[in-house]
Amino acid sequence: MVQVLKPAVRARIQDAALRCFATDGYPGTSMAAVAAAAHTASANLYRYYASKQELFNAVIPQDLADRHDKLLDTRVAALTQEAANAQAAAAELLGFWLDHRLAMVVLLDRAEGTHFAHYPAAFVQRLVGHAEQALNGRPSPVQYEILQLVFDNTRRAIARILDSGANRILEAGAYDDTSPAVQFSPGEVGARIEIDGKPCLIELTRSKPLRPRPSGMVRRSR
Repeated sequence: MVQVLKPAVRARIQDAALRCFATDGYPGTSMAAVAAAAHTASANLYRYYASKQELFNAVIPQDLADRHDKLLDTRVAALTQEAANAQAAAAELLGFWLDHRLAMVVLLDRAEGTHFAHYPAAFVQRLVGHAEQALNGRPSPVQYEILQLVFDNTRRAIARILDSGANRILEAGAYDDTSPAVQFSPGEVGARIEIDGKPCLIELTRSKPLRPRPSGMVRRSR
């Protein structure tokens, strides 16, 4: 008798796999752990996915990473070029992060051992490239090092916020000095992190266009 694969069970397995990959990374996740998280038997799991690699590819496909890259490019370009669609681009990017919260945690911070292992560094370089364009020229070695540090902290902050829960990204509301995701003023959303022990606010959206300057998308908290 042919085994009927149920969409509800497949969805439950995928949800469990995303939680496991986001929590323990690819190397630290076993098929047995996914089966347990999905409340099914390991033998049943293998009926749906023949290997951990096949399961990973199903929950974090290449298309998802490609779509994120395009949304990020659109958002940052709109920010630096004072485009009229800046707020719409910000909303679309934030919506994508919320819709794919755990997958983005994996891509930005838990991608080791997968074909996306390069993605965190590529994310940083993508933002550095946009900063170089905004600065109208290659930054000095010191500026370049600062940009690398700032955007790597941006990457870590975004992953940490998404990992702590989608509701920690605030699309509206008052400034909260204790929240890792805060809104400074209408139209601005950011994340509180530390750089060299000093608190900083990473701006994810701005109500005013970004001016070309080495500080990029960071401003010191007051």
